[in-house]
Amino acid sequence: MDFDQLRTALALVQHRTVNQTAAALGLAPSSISDRIRRLEGELGAPLFTRDRTGMHTTKAGRAYLIRAGEALEALDVAAEQLHAAPGLTVGAQASIADELLPAVLGDLRRVRPGLHVHLRPDPDRARLLDALDRDEIDVAVLLDAGEHVGDLGFARPASVLEYLDVREVPMVVVVPPDHPLLGHPVTMQEIQQTGGLIGREARCSFWMATKRWLGPDLDLTAVGGLAQVREWVAAGRGIALLPEFAVRTDFGSRRLAKLDVHAPPLQLRLIWREGHEDADALRHLLYALTQA
Repeated sequence: MDFDQLRTALALVQHRTVNQTAAALGLAPSSISDRIRRLEGELGAPLFTRDRTGMHTTKAGRAYLIRAGEALEALDVAAEQLHAAPGLTVGAQASIADELLPAVLGDLRRVRPGLHVHLRPDPDRARLLDALDRDEIDVAVLLDAGEHVGDLGFARPASVLEYLDVREVPMVVVVPPDHPLLGHPVTMQEIQQTGGLIGREARCSFWMATKRWLGPDLDLTAVGGLAQVREWVAAGRGIALLPEFAVRTDFGSRRLAKLDVHAPPLQLRLIWREGHEDADALRHLLYALTQA
């Protein structure tokens, strides 16, 4: 099928008359009529009826042209992607995307100005790993711990993935600035006995890190997103284990304070499918992440 004939038919639907369509496409009216006749001849069915007011699609012709227009649009998008500059789609958990990746992607653009990086934030780690498995994203950036993807406590993906830990993410126990445990070293047992520990929800990396550090039987209260956790701590409603990058501004404003206790760090983990085709882009992303 000649796509020019099909595009002409779609233009005729929009402009309604042969003369207006010819003017819009920069063609002679006879060329428009000839293309429509040839297309109808190929299809073996009329697409238009003709009267004094112009050209009108038949019911079947309109249904066909709607579907054909959608198909042409999909082909145009595919052609754009085929000729587009190389790209890398990076999926990241929301807190990482908000706090860490803007600087990382800025460094990456300076190193590889021709590389188009598309950021896909998602608060749900499982959806990111599913997207990686379905080849919808090239890389996932997560917080994890241990020797395998998912050792922090979340479900391990079934597909074969590679990963590299690019940096440690310091974790801190945050409290309101007048908390009685401030001002001296604190033990794990003291924190366990304090009570009032809060977190986002059970699928959250910070929640899993708290359970990993203080024990699976620890009583934790879910209060919503990261902003809500910080608000609850600032209001004296509990204490929380959070990544230092997420509360740095709160320390600067003295809205929150951190306890003198060692909290094992998490790892900023870059995960990709085995045998990724653009290893060079991955190397540059790795370097930018290590410098963040």
